[in-house]
Amino acid sequence: YIFTKSNLQVIKERVIQPTLFYILFFLPIFLLILLWIYNKIIGETDTLSSDWKNKKANKIALKRLKTAQNCINNNDFDGLFEEIEKALWGYFADKFKVAIADLSKETVSTYFKSSAIENTIENKFIALLDECEFVRFAPASNKNAQMDTVLDKAKNIIIEVETALK
Repeated sequence: YIFTKSNLQVIKERVIQPTLFYILFFLPIFLLILLWIYNKIIGETDTLSSDWKNKKANKIALKRLKTAQNCINNNDFDGLFEEIEKALWGYFADKFKVAIADLSKETVSTYFKSSAIENTIENKFIALLDECEFVRFAPASNKNAQMDTVLDKAKNIIIEVETALK
């Protein structure tokens, strides 16, 4: 049965004013847009800054060296030495805030001397880069024997540079 009569009454006064309603409705949306713009302008420059890269240089390099360890497990000789070389160059570029285009052994020497890092560490770093380049581009018969030692050298050099900078 449908009731045809009801005792509903019309409410004459409004609970909330229309201007207050629109302000409360659009205020959170406006604040979210402002927050998004702030993160786009300020937030991305902070996360992409060289300071962030400087702090994370060690972790990024060690992650690349783990990838190099996977290359050892897969007997990927060229991939191993390429990853080690990329890890060393990337670590140096991030740690010393050097642009990728400016990377060279001379800049390594310059930045190590300006940071008061010992010549022995600098020589080891450059020697390992030379060794990786030589092994990648020259035929060698004992690549298997070199793989583990080069990976250990890379880890040790990164640790030595970190301790020398502190």
